[in-house]
Amino acid sequence: MPKMDPNPIFSILFKKGMADRHRLPLGHVIATLRELEKMVREVGVQVQRDNGVANPDGDFGIELLAGRSGIAFKKGSLGASAAVTRDIPNGILTINAIIDTTDIIEKKRPNHVSQYGEPIFRGLATIAEIQGKDKTNLQLALAENNKASKRAVFSERGAEVVAALGSTEFAVESITVYGKLRRLADYTRDEDEGACFWGELREDSGKEWRIRFRQADLSRVQKLFTKQVVISGNAAHFKTRHPRIDALEISQEEPRDYLRAFNQFRKTYADVFGKEDAATLIKEVKG
Repeated sequence: MPKMDPNPIFSILFKKGMADRHRLPLGHVIATLRELEKMVREVGVQVQRDNGVANPDGDFGIELLAGRSGIAFKKGSLGASAAVTRDIPNGILTINAIIDTTDIIEKKRPNHVSQYGEPIFRGLATIAEIQGKDKTNLQLALAENNKASKRAVFSERGAEVVAALGSTEFAVESITVYGKLRRLADYTRDEDEGACFWGELREDSGKEWRIRFRQADLSRVQKLFTKQVVISGNAAHFKTRHPRIDALEISQEEPRDYLRAFNQFRKTYADVFGKEDAATLIKEVKG
């Protein structure tokens, strides 16, 4: 079995467009790197969870590597390299998933994307907007044992695919979600719904939802800001953005009584758990 490289290298290269002039807006470079970092964390959590990591956090200890001049221009390009320093096996799987998905999108085969595609679609949609301003292409590569094992390019062709997917609403359903209400902003006027405003909800799992509220609910929603809430409404799912709920009902979530819930569960399955009380069973579960 070949020895694993202790520090696989993830390379990001900006080419063409403004890079041909040996310059790029610093904010655009930082924003692109930030989107890539978000992709790594979100996909990484899924990869770690699938591989049995107890507390997945998507943190692979990725560290930027500085050459003689740090992030450096070469002729017609600007590049940065980063080392994977923690949970290397899952870090390699995560970066490979990002590179593979980018390559699939560039080749206009989005139906072949894996289960990790959603956060990558979202990140590439943001990156596509930046690239459109700078007319650049993005090249991603992973090197193991000093040899490139994966490589992909994200160009105007891939951006066109992402733009087409961004307008595709692929499912609508009536659901209820639980989480913390964050960010109230973006007062807009919807042709169908009238005046509305937006918020975000983060579930305990980390999943984020965009919430569209009716203007008439403003005062009630403001009182629930930063609190744990229950929101019911119609959900729309997109490939390149967080899912959206058109909120019909919102209320503060009651404090959770896990002991009472477990006790009710024990009573329902008394033939399995026997006569031990809930507190004893919970201690056994915790070991």
